[in-house]
Amino acid sequence: MSAISSSPTEAERFCRHFGTCGGCSLQDKPYEDQLALKKGKVLAALAGISGLPEPALVGAPDVWNYRNKMEFSFGDVYPPVEGEWLKLGMKPKGRWYEIFNLEECRLPSPEAAKLLASVRAWAEREKVPPYNSHKKEGVLRHLVIREAKNRPERMVLLVTTNSQIPKPSFIEAVQRAYPATTILLGSNAKASDTAISDSLEVLTGSGFITETLYFPDGAVDYRISPHSFFQTNTKGTEALYGLLRAWTRELPDASTVLDLYCGGGGIALSLAGAARKVVGVELNPSAVADAKANAERNGFKNCEFYCSAVELLLPALLDLRPEAVVVDPPRAGLHAKAAATLLEMAPPVIFYVSCNPESLARDLKILGAKYAVERLVVVDLFPHTDHVETVARLVRLL
Repeated sequence: MSAISSSPTEAERFCRHFGTCGGCSLQDKPYEDQLALKKGKVLAALAGISGLPEPALVGAPDVWNYRNKMEFSFGDVYPPVEGEWLKLGMKPKGRWYEIFNLEECRLPSPEAAKLLASVRAWAEREKVPPYNSHKKEGVLRHLVIREAKNRPERMVLLVTTNSQIPKPSFIEAVQRAYPATTILLGSNAKASDTAISDSLEVLTGSGFITETLYFPDGAVDYRISPHSFFQTNTKGTEALYGLLRAWTRELPDASTVLDLYCGGGGIALSLAGAARKVVGVELNPSAVADAKANAERNGFKNCEFYCSAVELLLPALLDLRPEAVVVDPPRAGLHAKAAATLLEMAPPVIFYVSCNPESLARDLKILGAKYAVERLVVVDLFPHTDHVETVARLVRLL
């Protein structure tokens, strides 16, 4: 597979927060150098495995403004500064207990910084206090944005401790700076510092946005709720899923594909048009609900989704006899029992999608008992960071 051409080098475009924010640790390096570093990281992790093909390298279609989701945090101004009510932005690298005001960010759309400034000003005017995790008091916790890249749709979610805010003025502050398709208010009174809400109130719009992923041979619509999982780089995801879709089209026409750790069905749904049947397995019930809803939304009748831990359900699926199994596990990699059952199932082909080269190396050694790596692709979904995705196509040994 030929690599997607990367965007022009923009290493000179430093963000003013570079060095403080831990989000873009490679921003000072030309993009071509970033890709080389990521490929080297994968090769170093896989160095103990012999007979691997030379990895193809797929660069990001967009290296700036590519993220479709950002989570920002509120915090106190400490020590107090006259004229400053709160901080809204990100946490400095290595200092999770602090917040710095984010004045610019080149990862989401440019309007995101305007939204943060508008919400800061709103909170000061209305005297809505930030949440203090030490004192366990305050209201404002997180501001989350989600934006479609292929459709004109945006979501804003404000996470508070008790939802007690002046809602009309908040809506006005958002729409003035960052016109949103839907605005939601969430409540999280727990001590955990996450942008997850126990309850959600829709202030404007439908409470969700829709994104479309385009492939050379079709398109898939995805409904995205506030807490749905969706890959954060839309254009990069089209490249990643498009690769898996092309590999699936190489299978026999009557192919059945099993998608393990399927999340909200992102990969499974992208393969539905290329396979006779797709079966997904995922532990998170809300993600399974999203997958089923999106299958119905696209009119896919050949998709099934099951809510279970992969290692528990996989033995019951041995009789499925899929032509291919897709695995996209968390950073820890395949559960030991899942890997053992996968070897017992022994499908002709395995597509392994990994966000962690170290766990990928471990699992490839385990699967090497019955499989050889036929293709290896390094995919960059996160320009300017040290994160990297790797896709391996494994074929069963005769």
